Amino acid sequence: MTIAIFSVGIEDLAKELTTRPVGAQARAQLLALLDEHDGIDIDFHNRSLTPSFADECIGQLAAQLGLEDFKQRVKLRNLSASSRPLVKHVILTRCAAAMPH
Repeated sequence: MTIAIFSVGIEDLAKELTTRPVGAQARAQLLALLDEHDGIDIDFHNRSLTPSFADECIGQLAAQLGLEDFKQRVKLRNLSASSRPLVKHVILTRCAAAMPH
């Protein structure tokens, strides 16, 4: 069985990586890609993300998929050094909030 991984550059999803509305729009596009493919590989080209964009796009995506599914199906490449801890934080925070209490 082959696994279809779709590679996409972040600039194809959003020109500016700054606001929640842009992050939500990018997340919607990523969800559509995940409907068509087993996994996605997102290249950030070392661009910096704002906390708002990271939370809305990546954090909410992880919460919708669930942490395990997110880890298996979504690969984040070339995150800038400053964005790595931010992205990890929003993923863990959103996934913890999404878990049933």
